[in-house]
Amino acid sequence: MSIIRLKAVDCQNCYKCIRECPLKAIEFKDGKTKIIENECVLCGVCMEACPQGAKYFRRNTDTAKALIASGKPVCISIAPSYVGWYNSNDFAKLSSAIKKLGFARVEETAIGAASVSHEYAHLMQIGQMKGIIATACSSVVMLIERHFPSLVKNLAPVSSPMMAHARLMREAYGDIKVVFVGPCLSKMYEAEDPLAGGLVNAVITFEDLDNWLEEENIVIEETDIDAVGIVEPISRIYPRQSGIIKTIGEDNFNGYTPISVDGIDRCIEFFTQMQNAPNQNIFVEANICAGSCIGGPIMRMHHKSIITSTTRLQSTKDSIDDIPAESASLEFPHPRVFANRSVESKMPTEEQIQDILAKIGKTVKEQELNCGSCGYATCRTKAIAVFNGKADVTMCLPFLREKAENMSSMVIENSPNGIVTFDENMLVTDINPKAEELFGVESKTIIGELIPALYGETAFDEAFQTRKPVEKKCSGYSDDIKIELTTIYLKKNHMYIAFAKDISNEEHNKKELEEIRLSTVEVAQNVIDKQMRVAQEIASLLGETTAETKVALTKLKKSIKEI
Repeated sequence: MSIIRLKAVDCQNCYKCIRECPLKAIEFKDGKTKIIENECVLCGVCMEACPQGAKYFRRNTDTAKALIASGKPVCISIAPSYVGWYNSNDFAKLSSAIKKLGFARVEETAIGAASVSHEYAHLMQIGQMKGIIATACSSVVMLIERHFPSLVKNLAPVSSPMMAHARLMREAYGDIKVVFVGPCLSKMYEAEDPLAGGLVNAVITFEDLDNWLEEENIVIEETDIDAVGIVEPISRIYPRQSGIIKTIGEDNFNGYTPISVDGIDRCIEFFTQMQNAPNQNIFVEANICAGSCIGGPIMRMHHKSIITSTTRLQSTKDSIDDIPAESASLEFPHPRVFANRSVESKMPTEEQIQDILAKIGKTVKEQELNCGSCGYATCRTKAIAVFNGKADVTMCLPFLREKAENMSSMVIENSPNGIVTFDENMLVTDINPKAEELFGVESKTIIGELIPALYGETAFDEAFQTRKPVEKKCSGYSDDIKIELTTIYLKKNHMYIAFAKDISNEEHNKKELEEIRLSTVEVAQNVIDKQMRVAQEIASLLGETTAETKVALTKLKKSIKEI
């Protein structure tokens, strides 16, 4: 089961986790990132780096609860760095609270640390190994096995304090289950690694433990009168920088030069150099986290102070040490075996690299910006990652930006409408060819100036005040050019953008249509007038004829009567 997981919906393709991952153990596919589990060393950097909180780690609290519910005694081993998490050295109070959760015993992992240091000292007394790398940090073990396989032979064949303590508790208390609690994520992997011994049943973090206590309404306040201590108090400084070396003691190095290295970048640099000189007489205390375990991922994510942790990690005897745990009095070897677990990456040919680079518009050396925005230091290393299926060719932000800008520029340049952008003083900041044509200006002379044709134009003020598009008709560089101007104020950008539509033809056609309309009305009026005159003339003629007819008929009527 994956230890670091992803909320895919929250991943915003920013590539920040890839940029921050020193080992580039993150792939980008289908628009999402994914941990490459056989390359990751669980340093936790990607979770800290993610601005969206898209990465989170697995919780094993339910597994621990199930162990308690099984009926067998469950013992808990708590890392010495608890003093930095709880800002307290009062182990007896913490022991009391943890026992209320159902744990049978609560002991400090420092017990296992003391036993491990004895084995380191024994290795140096024998002197059969040249360069010896301490194996207390499980992330360091993962780093060597996965990325520096030539140094696997230099790993001390000794279990970590967590696993050593688990062995001691099982030897002391018989058929039990063991839960480890600490600031580390890689301990989860170690607990599940068959080569590590399989003696720890579950690993939870300090954060998990706090949540569990809160869930059960348990407060750390009462003192456990049965709390047990350790035999060698100096082993409590194990989580500090150089803590292992100080625990071994300067008299036990037998000619080996002790070297302390912490922080993943420094570890990578050191092991890269050590590959070239693996047989030097050195004892290397390496820790993936800067500041050692007190700078572990859980501590960092909760901003726990390394200063506070360092000052509270004491090597002096505590009152509980008067009654040390039974496991603290035992001494057994804690063997550990390792393996080459590296995954070999394929190296593309120069031609294949160039083909990949060409897909993102990088056809000459000068176009390789090496900006790192994709997460990789150089364009070539990104191309190699693409070849190995770890990266997507589209991850190049400058290329995508240039592509988008080119597409936008192409649309603007070829727009049938004029497009002009202005600053808040109405000075031109950009103008396309159509707008140059309409306003009779050239971009090289008008940028930073006012457009003469728009002197006194009130659309800008209206757009600023109303925050709405304002449409107006105006003239271009001559009265023959008519423009429909749409002005918009962009508040967020503190600028104006104006769209100028050439309506000269429409306006000309409109004028012609108006003239035709007026001419038609005039013709119609003339026809009406003529018709009226004809009607009047006809009426006049008809009137005269009717009168004459009436006179003639009257005379005829009169003559008939007289007969």
